[in-house]
Order: sequence, then structure tokens, then C-alpha cells
Amino acid sequence: MIYTYSFFLSLAVFLLGLSHRFIQFFRVFIGPKEEAFSFLKRISGFFIGGLGILISPVRLFRLFRSLILDVILQVQLLRQDFLKWIMHMFIFYGFTGLVLFHALEGFISEPLFSDYASTLNPFMTMRNVLGVMVIIGIAIAMGRRRKISGLRLISKKPDYIAIALLGIIIFSGFLLEASKIVSSAVFDEMMVDWGDMIYEEELPALKVFWQEEFNVVFPGEVLQVTPGALEEGETLHDDNCMGCHSRPQWAFASYGLSMGLRPWARFFNEHRLDTLIWVVHFISCFAGLAYLPFSKFLHILTSPVSILTNGISGQLIKRPENKATRRAFDIQACTRCGTCTLNCSVGPVYRIISNPYIFPSERVEKIRETATGDPFDPESGRSFTEGSFICTECNRCSQLCPAGMDLQDIWIQTRNQLAREPSPDPMAGLRTDRVRKGLLSPRDKVIPIASGQKNPDLDLLKKSLPAQTFSYCYKCRSCTNSCPVVSLSKDPQAFGTAPHQIIHSLSLGLMDKALNAPMIWDCLTCYQCQESCPQGVRVTDIFYEMRNIAYKQEYQS
Repeated sequence: MIYTYSFFLSLAVFLLGLSHRFIQFFRVFIGPKEEAFSFLKRISGFFIGGLGILISPVRLFRLFRSLILDVILQVQLLRQDFLKWIMHMFIFYGFTGLVLFHALEGFISEPLFSDYASTLNPFMTMRNVLGVMVIIGIAIAMGRRRKISGLRLISKKPDYIAIALLGIIIFSGFLLEASKIVSSAVFDEMMVDWGDMIYEEELPALKVFWQEEFNVVFPGEVLQVTPGALEEGETLHDDNCMGCHSRPQWAFASYGLSMGLRPWARFFNEHRLDTLIWVVHFISCFAGLAYLPFSKFLHILTSPVSILTNGISGQLIKRPENKATRRAFDIQACTRCGTCTLNCSVGPVYRIISNPYIFPSERVEKIRETATGDPFDPESGRSFTEGSFICTECNRCSQLCPAGMDLQDIWIQTRNQLAREPSPDPMAGLRTDRVRKGLLSPRDKVIPIASGQKNPDLDLLKKSLPAQTFSYCYKCRSCTNSCPVVSLSKDPQAFGTAPHQIIHSLSLGLMDKALNAPMIWDCLTCYQCQESCPQGVRVTDIFYEMRNIAYKQEYQS
């Protein structure tokens, strides 16, 4: 009875939570509130967009290609990190296989296989293989989060709850099967239910066979193990039990665990701990089901949608209401895998400014919380604003996200909203202050730094390990040729609009002139220039230090 009640209770919580989440996808809005769309407009736009995919052969092809390569095979994840791919595939497909072929055996396994029984092979082996896959995946996940400092920084309580709950489900399943293998009480129940054809005087021989071949422990019984008894027991087994019971050695993981339980078999039998383990197993499974819509497990449903959307349209969704809906899907599709944080162009800034919202994964988490009704407190609001404007929108996080999230669009909309609030970008604040003081025209693109004063900052720049590399430059212009900002410039020949001009100025000692260059403020910090430089000049890092020098001159001189 407790099984039935707990199942329907968890199922009800799951369905209600899922319905609530689904409605949120069309109500939650990220960005300036005046640009929000109605629920009906967003849901109609969603279905119109879906219909457009079905009637377009090109989009339909992209859909199936993305489904196979990006959702099923996770090719992008494989290209990024093989170990992470193994972790993901083992956990996802191992657990999915257990749900389909074990938890839902009455709906899937039994109709598919006419001779199905959970105690028959190959089903026993398959169940153990799938369980071991999940255990290996969990071990890799825990190892990565302990070993990689970036993942340790972003790991939170919900991440560990998810891993722990998954571990309890799998381990209790193995322990349950192992306890049933050694349990004489389970054997006795089997005889009551199915042993009508076995006479009382034949039962000791069958017990001998099951003790020796099936690892069952019969506490308090002295069984005479003789060749004759084994032969008679095997005959009884073949005639009455073989149709439903394969040798437990096929369940290699559970059988190995059962060998370790033999010394405690009497205690297990007397207290029927197999029943207690069964309760723990199904309660943890049902808890996972009820917890799914409110946890990171939700990405099992939302990530495929985000990946398919990215595979079909990339970052080129045309209808603004569908862009709004995609942002709501994306913030729920995040798996907190840390890929964006580990590859963030400005992630190293955290070592200087201990602000967790520098990391993309942390900003996504906070955006999700605020979008669903948990407002900022003043302190976290200031930190979030600072972290958001440190972001350079280089788009690297979107390009690498294995969940297909358009993080670039989320950052832009978030910053548009923050720009309407009293705590803007610190660098924008510097510009605003100088305009207010009459030292800068609102039309000027640069932040002028007073020249003609004694400036020790060039010497300071030379002492910086990244920045001193400007002296390696021999003006090959590889940095300028690879710069996306230069490619959009109306006047690329004007001074300060190209990276090589600034580096050359530093080589000549023209620090003030370099600080006035538009490029150090227009730079996206995409690191294309730095990666293209044959001399290893740390161009982007130099621009960062020059921004800091300009800021220091204005506010701390």
C-alpha cells in the first residue's frame, strides 16, 4: 500500500511541477520589461515556429541531424572533452535504460520479450551493466568536481543533492538484488508461491544446489553437500526453476556484493533487511521523480529542446516572442556542467575580483532564480551587475555550451535591463562622469586621459608579465587582420582603431596616446588577436591592464 500511495503522490507532484514549469516557459521574461510579450502571443509564436519547421525540408533535415548528432550522440561534447562525454553518456543512457527496461518493465520489457523475467539472463546482465555505467559516470562527475578548481567554485548544494540521490537509487538497487541473492526468506517465499511440484523430502536437495550455485545462505540449517544431493538438486532446479532463474553470477555486480554480505546473512534474514532496502530503493526513486521539475534533473527534458533549437536556428531566431521563450527554456536547460565557466575569456579575473558572478554558470543560476520570483538583495545585486559588465560578450560560452544555450542573447538582454537601473557598468560610469563634468562630449567614443603629466604607468606596464610582451611586436598586423572590431570599423586607418597601432605606440613609449585609443574600450576580448600573434604578444591582456590604468588615473590619482 505504501508503494502505491507514494508512487501516485510523487507522480502527482511531478506532473504539477512539470505543468508549472511549462507555463513558466511562456511567462518568464529576461530583459527590459517593456519588451515583454503576452502569454498568448508567446505560445502562439512557439507553435507557429514549430509548424514552420515541419513544412520546411531544410529545417526538418537540420532537426534530424541535430537530433542524431547533438542529442543522441552528443558529438559537440565528445569534441570538447572525451572524459566528460563518457560521464554524460554513462549516466544518461545507463539511467534511461534502467527506467525503461527495469522500472517500466511491465510496460516495455514484458511486451517486447515474451520470456522476460527480471531473474533471467541477459536481463540480469543488462541491468547490472546499466547500473555500473551510472556508477562510473557518478564517480567521474565527483572526481571532476573535486579536481577542477573552476568546477569546485561553482558547485552548490543542489549539484551534490542530485549526485547523492542518483547514487542512493543505484546503490540501493544493487544492495537489494544482493540481499535477495543471499536471503533464505526470499527462497522460502519463492517455494510457497511456485514450489507446488516439489515434495517436502526433495527440498533439502534443492537447497543444497541453491546454496552452492546461487549463493543462498540458510542460517541454522545443516545441509549435507554431497555429489548425489547436488545432482538431485540440479534436476529439481532444471525441472521447476530454470525457466525463471538464471545463475546469479550473470548479475556480476550484485553477485559480487552478495559475496560480501554472506557473513551478515543471518542478520539480514532475521530482520528482513531486503524489505527495508526495497522501501529505501523505491522511495528514493519516487523522490527523484517528484524532485525532477524543481532540480537540475529538469535539464533531461529541457536540454534536448535547447539543443534542437540551436541545431535548427542557431542564434538567428527571427520572431522576438520566440527569442523570449527560448531564453526561458535556456535558463532551465543549463546542466551546470561548467563548460562556459572553464572557457570564459574573463574567468581569470576571479583571481583578482572574488565575484562569483564573473562566471557565466553563476549568472545563469541567478537569472533563473530572479526570473522565477526570487529577487536580488542589494549586495548580490551589486555583485551581479559588476560580473555582468565584466563579461565581454565574446560569445565563446554560447559556441561551446553542450546544452545549446544562446548565452550571448541572455547576456545582452540582462545588460539592457541593468542599464535601466541605478548601478551601470563601472566603465560606463567613468564615461558618464566625464561627460557630466564637461570633459568629454557625449559623441566621443574614447575616454581621454590627461596628457602632458608625468606618467609612471608605462614602467608599471613593462613590469607586468603579460603586458611586457608588447616589446616582442614586429608590426606584422596579424592581430589587426583577425580583429572582428576592425572588420566593422568605418575608418580602420584612423589611429587607435587597430590593435597593432596601440602596441606600436607602447613600443615607442607613447603611453598617453595609447590610453586615448578607442580600441582598448571597443575591444570585445575575444582573444582572436592574441591567439593569432606569431610572437606571443598578449594583446588582449595588455588592453585589460590599460583599462585598469585609465580607471586608476581617473578615480585613484
